[in-house]
Amino acid sequence: MRRLILLLMLPSPAVAVPVIPNFSQGVVSSHTESKTIVKESIVSESYRSGFEYTVSGTGVEPTSGIVSPPVSGNQINLSSRSSWRQVTPGNAFQFVETLNTPGLIEKVIIDRETITETVIDSTSTFSQ
Repeated sequence: MRRLILLLMLPSPAVAVPVIPNFSQGVVSSHTESKTIVKESIVSESYRSGFEYTVSGTGVEPTSGIVSPPVSGNQINLSSRSSWRQVTPGNAFQFVETLNTPGLIEKVIIDRETITETVIDSTSTFSQ
């Protein structure tokens, strides 16, 4: 048994076999495709936060000194606004009265989709 252990402890020579490729040339090809879809929805809202009363015209004038009606909190009293009369009866005149109240003025919705497609072809040629 002792001899066997001594035999195993002796160094043995290493033997290597050379590796020789058995090809002389080659081609590696790669094909990759990808597709990305991005969907967006953009919503924009504009609000008026107060009352807007506008009077314009030609050939007319207010009958009192109160042109704009009084506002109390979130109420506007249109019955106390000024009356208007024609400056020269019988002549041409123009009169425009506009009241815009608080609330939504406009709403814009934009829905869009962006599609990106990518194709990559790669070829490597090698020889020995």
